[in-house]
Amino acid sequence: MRSGKTTLIKYAMSGIISKHKQDNLVVKELDATEVLFADSLDKKLFEKNFVDLTVTSPPYNVGIVYNSTGDDGDYEDYLKCTKKWLENVYYWTRHTGRLCLNIPLDKNKGGQKSVGADITTIAQKVGFSYHSTIIWNEQNISKRTAWGSWLSASAPYVIAPVELIVILYKGDWKKNRRGESDITKEEFMAWTNGLWTFNGESKKRIGHPAPFPKQLPLRCIKLFSYVGDTVFDPFLGSGTTVLVADNLGRKGVGVEIDETYYNLSINRIEKNKEANMTSQKELLKEFFKNNSNRDINHPEVVDWAVEEWRKRKGEVFRDPDRGIRSLHQEGFLIKVSKGVYRYDPSLEENIKFGNFTQEQKRIIKERYEYRCAVCGAGEEEGVEIHVDHIKPRERGGKSTLDNGQVLCSTHNNFKKHFKQTETGKRMFIALYKIAKENGDKHLQKFLTEVLGVYEKYNINSQIEWKDDNK
Repeated sequence: MRSGKTTLIKYAMSGIISKHKQDNLVVKELDATEVLFADSLDKKLFEKNFVDLTVTSPPYNVGIVYNSTGDDGDYEDYLKCTKKWLENVYYWTRHTGRLCLNIPLDKNKGGQKSVGADITTIAQKVGFSYHSTIIWNEQNISKRTAWGSWLSASAPYVIAPVELIVILYKGDWKKNRRGESDITKEEFMAWTNGLWTFNGESKKRIGHPAPFPKQLPLRCIKLFSYVGDTVFDPFLGSGTTVLVADNLGRKGVGVEIDETYYNLSINRIEKNKEANMTSQKELLKEFFKNNSNRDINHPEVVDWAVEEWRKRKGEVFRDPDRGIRSLHQEGFLIKVSKGVYRYDPSLEENIKFGNFTQEQKRIIKERYEYRCAVCGAGEEEGVEIHVDHIKPRERGGKSTLDNGQVLCSTHNNFKKHFKQTETGKRMFIALYKIAKENGDKHLQKFLTEVLGVYEKYNINSQIEWKDDNK
C-alpha cells in the first residue's frame, strides 16, 4: 500500500462526479453512497465514526497480481499493515457496529501461516470483540496443484477449500436502536447456519484478480444490518460491497487505492443503478397497465411497488417517486393532480409513433409560456405555435418533456426544412470543387453566387465554405 499525498475522487450515487485534489482532505459528512479514491491507512480520511457494518476482503499476501500494489511481502510487515487498517476501521465504526472479515484460513506459500487466526487476534487487540466465524465453502478444490509429498507421509500438504468470514463487533453485540430488517424467515434460518456454500466470482468476467461474489456481501448485509445503515468496505476492489449495499437500501461507502479498480467499481455501480432503474420502471408500468384509465394516488402505487420488488428481488426499491416522475416526463402517465396519476393506453401508441401526447404538449407550452423559443412570438400576438422536438426524431430524438420546445409557424417550418438546405449546401460545395478541377469558370461563378446566398443569410453556417476569389 502507498501512503503520503492522496488524490481523492468522490462519487455520489446521484450520478454527479466531483474531483478534489487536496493534501489533507477529511470527509466530514456522508449523505449518499460514496466511492473514494484514497488509502485506508489514512486515519484522517474520515472525521468521525460512521460505519454500521464493514464487509471486506483485504489482501491475502499470497502473491495475487494486483494492478499497482504488491501481495507477497514479508509476513510480519503484512500483519503490521493489517493492524494499521484495522485500527482505522475500528475508529470509524459506531458503537454496536459490526465487521464481517473475509480472510483465508491459512496459507502455505512462503511457509505455512495461520492467517485467519493471526488476523482475528489482531482485530481483537485493536478493540473489536469476537462473535463467531462463518465457513465459506467455495468449492474450488479442483483447482489444487500443490500436494507436497505425493502418496507419502513425508511432507503432505493439507489444504482446506474454504475461506473464513469472521464476525466481530464494537462495544455491544446487541444494537442499541430499532431498525427495519429485510431478511426473510427462510434466509435467516439458512444463513445463521455457519456453513455457507456458494461459488466464487469469475476474475475474467469482473476484471479484477480477487473479486468476491455478490452473495457474500448480500448475506452479511441482510443478516447484520438494518435498511438505511451505512455499509463500508476499505478495500473496495471491483465495487461489489457498495453495489449490493445500494441494491439493499443501505448507504454504501468504499475506499480503493488503485485508480484502475476505482474506475472499475464506478462503472459497475453506475451500470447496476441504470439497470435497476430500468427494471423498476417496468414494474411501475406493470402496475399502471393493470389499473389503466383509473386515477391512482401516489401512496397506492409506491406501497405496491416497494413490496412487490422485495418479493421478487429480495431488495429495496430505491426512489419509486423518481420512477413515477420519469414515466410522467416520458408521456407514459397523465398527472391528474398533485400526487395523482393515470395511465391511458392510447398515450403509449403516441409514444410508439414518436408523437407528443396532449398532456406533454400542454406542459411544454406552459414551460415556454406559450411563446416561440426563437423569436418570442406567441398566441397573444395571433401567432400560431407548435410543440416540436429539439433533437429531431429521425436523429434519435424522443418524445420526452426535456426534448420538447415551442416554435412559431415560421421557425417550425424553417427547422423542418433546415436539413434540406444543409444537404443542398454540401451538394453545391461538392459541385464547386468539381467545376474548379475541370476549369469550368462559368459553373464556378454560378455556384459561388449560390453559396454566397447561404453565407449572406447565415444558413448552415456550421458547414464551412471559402470563396477562392476573395
